[in-house]
Amino acid sequence: MTTKSESADPNLKWLLQSDWRETFIPNLGREPWVTVYFNKVTEDENLGVFSALIPNAYVETSLSRISWDFNLEGGHPAYIVSHNQGSKDVAYLRFGNSDEIEPFVIHRSFHDIRDSYNEILEEFRHFHRLYHDVEKNQLLKFDERGDEIVVAKIATSKVEVRLKEVRQFLAIKEMHLAIYFDLKRYSELQPNDFPVKLEHKDDLTYYELRADSADFLVKDKHKSISYLLGKKLISPFPLDRCGMWPFEEREAEDYINFIIGLDENGDSVQYSCDPDGLANYFGANPDAPNYLTPVFFRREVLTKYYAHPERYSVEDGFLRCQGLWGLKLDNNHNDYVVVFLGDLGRDLSSDERMYWRSYNLLPEGKISKANFKRSFLAEYADPEQIDLMFKDRFVRFSRDWKAVMGWSIFLKLAEADQHLFEALRIPLTNSQAEFDSQVLALTKLMIDSLNESEIVKATPGGNTETKGISKLDQFLKAHQYPSQQKLIQFLRNLQNLRSSSVAHRKGDNYKKIAKTLGLRESNRADVLRGILVEATDFLLSLEAHFFQSSSDASAT
Repeated sequence: MTTKSESADPNLKWLLQSDWRETFIPNLGREPWVTVYFNKVTEDENLGVFSALIPNAYVETSLSRISWDFNLEGGHPAYIVSHNQGSKDVAYLRFGNSDEIEPFVIHRSFHDIRDSYNEILEEFRHFHRLYHDVEKNQLLKFDERGDEIVVAKIATSKVEVRLKEVRQFLAIKEMHLAIYFDLKRYSELQPNDFPVKLEHKDDLTYYELRADSADFLVKDKHKSISYLLGKKLISPFPLDRCGMWPFEEREAEDYINFIIGLDENGDSVQYSCDPDGLANYFGANPDAPNYLTPVFFRREVLTKYYAHPERYSVEDGFLRCQGLWGLKLDNNHNDYVVVFLGDLGRDLSSDERMYWRSYNLLPEGKISKANFKRSFLAEYADPEQIDLMFKDRFVRFSRDWKAVMGWSIFLKLAEADQHLFEALRIPLTNSQAEFDSQVLALTKLMIDSLNESEIVKATPGGNTETKGISKLDQFLKAHQYPSQQKLIQFLRNLQNLRSSSVAHRKGDNYKKIAKTLGLRESNRADVLRGILVEATDFLLSLEAHFFQSSSDASAT
């Protein structure tokens, strides 16, 4: 209901809270986000929104009265004492004044000794397994791909929650969410048609608006006041459409086709990755391709996983998305990434399979020897690709050096730099940017992380050098390391490459070191392979000299 004066006067529309009545209240439960708490106090407004869960059986009772069903300051465990004919009864209630009606937001206050804050009902957080991002004060959930979904945004004056998760929770709880509002506005207007009283009631909404003069506000500039009080209920999803197991069956998996070979006409042969429709070595589906049919992909398929080491881990023979999913793969192949057809269907989500399908190629050659031994012979196999070999050797070398020598030759990477080791790889593309990032990672690992203080301590006769590589050079000479000059030159070349290509503008120094390494635009991946081979040989050579020397010293 809108008065004639209201439609003509913007100031009166504001006083009569048209924005709340025409926009906020009708949109509750219709938009992706729902406001479950709001508090704003200014000279002209005192606005409050609160919420609570009420049983479905209580809906009619709630909508029969304009008052709130739950106190804003409630929600805390408490004892309730009642007296009956001289006897005193004490009851403990989880939410203080009702065990049937539950607050959805709990406002925590501490008598101004500490800042107040808002919490969303613990059961809702646990039901959806929400993670609290403390920095942003948001509640997150993670889908089957590991992507973050913001479910709640929490601030001191406002709390918003995604409607979908709210209605799913209501469906399982067999409850409605009541959004209560108590909204006051003050104005200097003195309209002639006051007092105003409007009432609205439908299946899920009940509110009253009253507006009158504010003569009772003695010595106040305000001449009129409006008061909007009421509630709107948000209903649950029907159980059979709530999207929660076991009330709704999962949609049929989209098992897409992958290229697995060529037919006699030279056309590609494709087949579904549905693991239940593939042959195996026990007689299932004899006319179908085998579960272990290799499917080939461009190496660039791993780009997005290397780009997000906080979420994904590309390991020797395995791709991991934290604790959500994992996929066996052959990343020891020289030119491709290979995955068995059945594993694509069993271990990847529909969206993830679509991503992999975009990198699918015709099969070329065989799987790697390492993958063959692991998958078909059930034998241990060292990695074959030099990036995997180097990372495996670096971890073992660092551990063994500490055990044999009593100190670490490489400092542990800072947590902020750990991703450099995890994403270290032969470039998946031939881009300069990817090449530079791998040079930077290797330099951080092998030069910037040299444990200079311990190297100095372990140098017989003292160590007078001031820079890391030079300190290592003097250490190796003092220990009569036979390949000292070659090793030090490798480190200096790596350092010069980093300095001339990553840390500074590329100029004459870069051209000089590129010529030394045989680096051209067309062979960046091959050059990095060579660098990783030298880096691995460096570690093996140190092992052979120092670990054997330590063993000989122990024997004597």
